[in-house]
Amino acid sequence: MQKWYHIFPKNPYISIYVWIIFCILPLFYIFKSYSPLESLLGLLLVVGFFLSYRQSFVSKGWRMYVWVAFQIVISITLIILFGYFFFSLFLAFFIGNIRNRAGFITMFVIHLVTTMVSVSIGFFTQYELFVTQFPFILIGVIGVILLPFNSHNQIKTEKLEGQLEDANKRISQLLVIQERQRIARDLHDTLGQKLSLIGLKSDLARRVIDQDPLKAKNELLDINHTARIALKEVRDLVSNIQVGKLEDELVRVQQILKAAEIDFRVKGNPVLKDTPLLVENVLSMCLKEAINNVVKHSQATFCHVLIKQSSTELFLQVQDNGVGLSRDNANTDGNGIRGMRERLEFVNGILYVSETEGTTVNIRIPHVILQSEMEELS
Repeated sequence: MQKWYHIFPKNPYISIYVWIIFCILPLFYIFKSYSPLESLLGLLLVVGFFLSYRQSFVSKGWRMYVWVAFQIVISITLIILFGYFFFSLFLAFFIGNIRNRAGFITMFVIHLVTTMVSVSIGFFTQYELFVTQFPFILIGVIGVILLPFNSHNQIKTEKLEGQLEDANKRISQLLVIQERQRIARDLHDTLGQKLSLIGLKSDLARRVIDQDPLKAKNELLDINHTARIALKEVRDLVSNIQVGKLEDELVRVQQILKAAEIDFRVKGNPVLKDTPLLVENVLSMCLKEAINNVVKHSQATFCHVLIKQSSTELFLQVQDNGVGLSRDNANTDGNGIRGMRERLEFVNGILYVSETEGTTVNIRIPHVILQSEMEELS
């Protein structure tokens, strides 16, 4: 259920202003047009309505319906005595928040019938007042009919969106677990037999090295050959692991920034050459985290990404024109900065953040890992 002051969903500040206006208007009309005794009665009814309206949001079960019934009685009284029907819109909004279908339909019908009857009686008791306010009364009646269904559908939509988000998170977790199990199974199948063979041949070579050096030498050659095969199979396995490619991540980044109405430009070639999968995966994850910060915290209108690849390093820059990170967050590695630094440590990368007319995230990864891997293959 929405907050008691949220007349308009997801716009609490507009709701507060509307509350203030609706609090002042009835008192203005009542004190201006009626006697002191009638004004006192009107004031008590307005205060009673606000108190019961607040209580209806914090109550559950039958108590909530009691408070709603109390509000309906006050609304009827205000319409008949003072021609003040705006509180019926408050009731219509609250009825739309009732999740029980039977309760929603019952209270909707009761509220609609009592409002129509009250307005009809008001036309007979205060004809001139109701005629002058007829356009507002018509709008109010339309609101009483449509507002409950709008609020009810809005709540159902938000509930479904929440369930969908939870389901997507659960699916992502299951995919991660499944991928881990597959990697563990492949590693076991790939390395288990060969490591056992290496262990057996090592024991055999240790036992015969004094009595039959030639046989021990042959066993050591077999161990070396088996180890090379195992290394090749592990490399093949790693190359088949699904990792984040930078060019694929840039496509997702463009979609996210477009949805956030942030102008996006990229400079440089996202297709990296002679770059290990681990390095590209780390770079893609850091880019994702930097863009998340832009969307969630920066309030920026544009975001530029620069990619440079030289013979010595990879350079990635993410720049926006937002409000920037606070100095405290920058010092304590907040807003995902710590996670990016921890990832970059695996590839000897460095990260530094500057704040001039926005935030600029700079990432540098040396080609040490690439050179080491090429030396091993040679």
